[in-house]
Amino acid sequence: MGLGQLFNSIQQIVENPYVPTGQGLVRHAYWQLRKAFNRFPFEQSLAGSRIVAAHRHCAVSALINSQGLYDYNNMRLLQWLLRDGGTFFDIGANIGSYALVASEQEQARVFAFEPHPVTARFLSDNIRLNRRGNVTVCPVAVGREDGVVRLTDRAGSSVNHSVTGAGGETVEVPCRCAETLCREYAVFPQYVKVDVEGFEFEVLTGFGPFISHVKLLLIECNGLSAQRSVGDKAIHEWLTAAGFHGPYRCEMKDRTLLAHAGLSREDAIYVRESLRADLRRNGWLVEQLG
Repeated sequence: MGLGQLFNSIQQIVENPYVPTGQGLVRHAYWQLRKAFNRFPFEQSLAGSRIVAAHRHCAVSALINSQGLYDYNNMRLLQWLLRDGGTFFDIGANIGSYALVASEQEQARVFAFEPHPVTARFLSDNIRLNRRGNVTVCPVAVGREDGVVRLTDRAGSSVNHSVTGAGGETVEVPCRCAETLCREYAVFPQYVKVDVEGFEFEVLTGFGPFISHVKLLLIECNGLSAQRSVGDKAIHEWLTAAGFHGPYRCEMKDRTLLAHAGLSREDAIYVRESLRADLRRNGWLVEQLG
């Protein structure tokens, strides 16, 4: 681990109000010892689920180790929304942290999309470990159109992404647009998470008419999209034209949605007006944007 990455990890722990700082730092030190002696795989707790840290290079497992629900607000918001059921698309599922948290709501229906073949196997193993019959694992990339794409080939990595050309260490995987997947599975997703390392715009535009059924979108806006596709501004404009409001950040303890404005390390939240109204009827405070 480089000094920059170490500092970033410590900063995340210190700034997380839902984890005692001392506990988080001790657990992070414990992770570093495990890495040094390669004591993997091992099983961890995540909310009401279990999840396996398969190897020492899995950044998602490291976050779970030190912080548990590393996206506390967004994960708890998703559980709250799915309390009476609904369909959740986890696009860029990695080893299954969001899929597992969502599937704890027994009436929910979860589709977890992870294109890297080794990571998808870890994901499937974690779903089986928890005996979650309400999760469908889909080992495909999700993009603008059906076909194949090449990914960087770092097994279990949280930063594998689509690349052009066949140079370097890459792997070819099937790709489906969300519209095709919705038709194949005969589903209308109400809640969607998109974390695909800079290709979020391609995923969104692949929904076609099914985007109108999405009531809440959790989307990574960390600057990578500007490097690899289109920037956050273009994504925001597209979502606004599609009828979404945002970006918001969630404060679960107060049941509030506030303007994101770069103030949260969790994914930005976009919602439809119908969901804003539902939240307000259930006692949420939802800031009016713009």
